[in-house]
Amino acid sequence: MRENKACYNQESRILHLYGEETTRHIRLFEKLRIKKTKLLTSLTFLLRCWDHNTIPRFLQFYNHIHSRAANRIYQRTSFALLRERIHQNRRELDITSRDLLNTHLRKANQLFESDWPLIDHLTLNKAMRVGEDSKARQLKKFARLHTKQHPASKTTK
Repeated sequence: MRENKACYNQESRILHLYGEETTRHIRLFEKLRIKKTKLLTSLTFLLRCWDHNTIPRFLQFYNHIHSRAANRIYQRTSFALLRERIHQNRRELDITSRDLLNTHLRKANQLFESDWPLIDHLTLNKAMRVGEDSKARQLKKFARLHTKQHPASKTTK
């Protein structure tokens, strides 16, 4: 609560000192940081799926033709789509990182030296909190998927 109040006071101070446009750019900077964090956790999830031969639900094909050949085709297609999704995620991460760097450099030069570290700290903390939540959600999702697709083999005595 205290950090929210400090953030609100800081936001109104920035608005008063620098104007509405700078405040919008700082919000953009915060959103880009959050987006980058989410993209990183998403990429980690997709790579974990790739490493463990687990297909995310949004890429699973449900076979209507029940044969070994059809199952292999569905599985290869799902893995090809997973590979493409990883590439797309990396491209989007690159674009977001470039936008973040440009916004960072532009705003760091415009603000007073005393204001920038605080803004940097507040936006970084928010992005880290969102990243931790996203990471926990992705780990749970992977654990569910992996146990469903690769059940532990039962040994009989």
